[in-house]
Amino acid sequence: MFDLTGKVAIVTGGAGGLGRPISIGLAKAGADVVVDDLEKANPQAVADEVKALGRKALAVSYDVTSAEAMQQMVDQVKKEF
Repeated sequence: MFDLTGKVAIVTGGAGGLGRPISIGLAKAGADVVVDDLEKANPQAVADEVKALGRKALAVSYDVTSAEAMQQMVDQVKKEF
């Protein structure tokens, strides 16, 4: 596969559908993962799975259709990671 150690991945829609396995796959490749999803309960569950793999994870709920919200997310990710 490939090595993403030292990288941070932001997965929008990361708690459901294809987002969950993508989030987990990125963590297995070594990335720390930001799980963004509007379903407030689901991002934390996926973030907990990522943490169980030994990676850092952050669960957030930002609206990807809002440029302001996306900037807020980027600012939060920079602060956290």
